[in-house]
Amino acid sequence: MAATRTQPRYLSRPTRPLTVTIAACLVAAYAGLFIVWDIIAPFERPYAEGPVSVILGFRVFGLSAQLMHALQLLVAGSLAYHLWTMRRFGWHLVMFSIGYMLVSYVIWAQVYNESERIVGFGLFYAVILLILLVLTFPHRRKFV
Repeated sequence: MAATRTQPRYLSRPTRPLTVTIAACLVAAYAGLFIVWDIIAPFERPYAEGPVSVILGFRVFGLSAQLMHALQLLVAGSLAYHLWTMRRFGWHLVMFSIGYMLVSYVIWAQVYNESERIVGFGLFYAVILLILLVLTFPHRRKFV
């Protein structure tokens, strides 16, 4: 009888559910399309000339905006990787991202009274957060 050797738990990863794969791909696509685009080709907005970003609800411009885009790209890349590899940190990043985006949006909506943008961005981010949560929440216990 041959002795079977079991792998340590950290080496054995559960199979990745299709919805988590879709979430990881959507996060990677978002990072590539929106964040990288803002880094390499910052477009002009009516309220700013050059790079602009939002940090916890407040607009930042110039180099600070570019640094924030780089940080967003790092977080999005980490989120996509950890979702893809089914690591627990991926689930924690999902929860952190949802909380951060909600708080940031609420602060931004209170500080800047731009009704068209507030509604548009609010719907956009609500859809993103809802999709991310719907795709990952049922599998939250599978992240190791």
